[in-house]
Amino acid sequence: MITALSLTLRRAARRAALSATAAAFLLVGLVFLTVSAFSALLLVTTLPIAALIVGGAYFGVGLVLLAIATPPPPAIPPVPAAPPADPYRGDMLTEAFLQGMETGATVRRTLRR
Repeated sequence: MITALSLTLRRAARRAALSATAAAFLLVGLVFLTVSAFSALLLVTTLPIAALIVGGAYFGVGLVLLAIATPPPPAIPPVPAAPPADPYRGDMLTEAFLQGMETGATVRRTLRR
């Protein structure tokens, strides 16, 4: 168990060191690419315009990355609907039965006359 933990920690440390080194190299590469893009823009435009283009590009990339990293708001669960009223309630059935009996008795009395 100790060797497994040691091996896991060693792998995690190696992965962290390689990731940090890769991030440093990427940052240095990004700086050189920015300087060369800025120099190329200076050949075509003026200094303020080149600075606006490079700054706008970084700002746009930052906004896109921020939009990707922002999680969507949690979905609000719908309010459960009230259960439908039972159409076959006992009191309604009894009332209908009694009304039918009364109607039948009325018809019978009418026919006897």
